[in-house]
Amino acid sequence: MAELSRFLGELVSSISNARVQSDIQSVKIAEEYAKNNLLQHFAVPRMRVDKVELNIPVAIDKLLEKKNPVYEPIDNIKFSSIAYHKILDILQVKELGIRVSRPLRKAIAGNMQLLEAKIRANKIDNALGDFSKNIASEAINLTEKDDPTLLEDIIKGLNDSLKDEIKLKSDNPVLDSLHVVVEADKLREIKPENIIMIKMTVSEQGMEWVKMENINKEVITKLMPE
Repeated sequence: MAELSRFLGELVSSISNARVQSDIQSVKIAEEYAKNNLLQHFAVPRMRVDKVELNIPVAIDKLLEKKNPVYEPIDNIKFSSIAYHKILDILQVKELGIRVSRPLRKAIAGNMQLLEAKIRANKIDNALGDFSKNIASEAINLTEKDDPTLLEDIIKGLNDSLKDEIKLKSDNPVLDSLHVVVEADKLREIKPENIIMIKMTVSEQGMEWVKMENINKEVITKLMPE
């Protein structure tokens, strides 16, 4: 049994290694040609892989799925308001001066963008925690209250009051990995109608190191397609 993606990757890797061995042999032949007064005028033979067609019989053994959570869009106005007023409650004040409130609201808006980006990337475990830490630190700095206990209170307060605002929309499973039977002896024991034939064509595109000058007249080396 093998994971299909790894199995196919190793096949392609083996074909690439075959090209490497061929090029090494071409270099050895070129050295021999260079030593011979007659052969040095001949073209050095070099094998190039154009296309490799593979017909691979496999049988599906195990299909593994993983959950793909999708979250509802956050109500930005409501979320920002809850965060801001929770900070007021913990600081035990009714309002903050414009010198503090304006940059604090700006920090909340900016960190909400990071929060939503992490949620879209399914990094929900750290998303709200990072948001709360960043906003709590900003609030402490702006109010000039050097109090570790207060910092922890704001972080906890933000987490507790905002966690219900991040709502799961769906939790659909998606394919994580596919394991297949590839061994010939095991395939013989499987009914033909349960065997899948994978047809794969591998084409080669060579790369080479090219030296060139940049706008500062410096010589740089880049790996470019042949």
